[in-house]
Amino acid sequence: MVSDDLARRFLHVNLNCESMQATEELYSGVLGLSARMRTDPNVATNGAMLGIEDETYCSTVFFYDVRGPRDGCALEAIAFQSPALERDQRTDPTRPGIRAALIWVADLDTAVGALGEAGVPVGEPVDGLISGAKSVLALDPDGVVIELAQAPSDLDASAGTQFSGIRIAAIDILATARFLTAIGFAEVEAPRTMPVSANQLAPGGSADSVECVVARFALPEDEQQFTVTVVQHPETATDSPVPWGGNRQGLYRCALRVENVRTALAAVPNSVEQMGDVVWCPLPGTKIDGLYIAFLRSPDGVVFEFVERPLKLFSR
Repeated sequence: MVSDDLARRFLHVNLNCESMQATEELYSGVLGLSARMRTDPNVATNGAMLGIEDETYCSTVFFYDVRGPRDGCALEAIAFQSPALERDQRTDPTRPGIRAALIWVADLDTAVGALGEAGVPVGEPVDGLISGAKSVLALDPDGVVIELAQAPSDLDASAGTQFSGIRIAAIDILATARFLTAIGFAEVEAPRTMPVSANQLAPGGSADSVECVVARFALPEDEQQFTVTVVQHPETATDSPVPWGGNRQGLYRCALRVENVRTALAAVPNSVEQMGDVVWCPLPGTKIDGLYIAFLRSPDGVVFEFVERPLKLFSR
């Protein structure tokens, strides 16, 4: 039984981008997410909470799908002005970290056509690793793989797209599974060995496959609305964790709702790596003054953020 004190639902997944304009044109203009909240880029924030020594100046935009902030997970795009974005020099799709995001669409062919017209690299149809359905992979300007899948009949995406999952490349899937369940996730599908081809990891890859280990996890309040798929590839298993530092390019950090941050941390075992103490994170320029947060780091270097957001704030 998962403790109610631990993580309950996804609030947002962070994307550190080189160009906010390019990111907004893709995720909002082409894929249909809505920019619902922006921070003031002229107000400095303390970078220490993200592993950055200096003050940070950055612009942040929260993109929501049709469900909105009460029911959906946001994509939190951050464009760093100072210090500069730490660009990802690697392109291999098996490198550890959050490597893909799932977006359900009402019409897959239409979405793929729109991406092609926008000059976004897209691949041929594959069996999606996150969706488990026919999918087409695209590559955003920061190297993030977008898994586009046709919405199933029991998921009403007719009013717009739905951001519904991420894929993590794991060094040791059992260690990652222990971490996820320790912070509140439930195991939806136990680790199993299956063939995974390169074109299921990134657009333009080959159809040749290797044996990988795959598992799936979800938080109690999300259930199947937002899932985490973990893939251990033979090449990932020999790699190193993502370095600590909040201005690293691409999908870097996941924010999870807890009722009380300190109570949640007290329920986490000592084996979970905690990055610093509980801090107050201001959100200048938004309707929210700030939030109490704490950072945890997975064995793969993926950062998970406990955010104090009581359930009463999500009631209608």
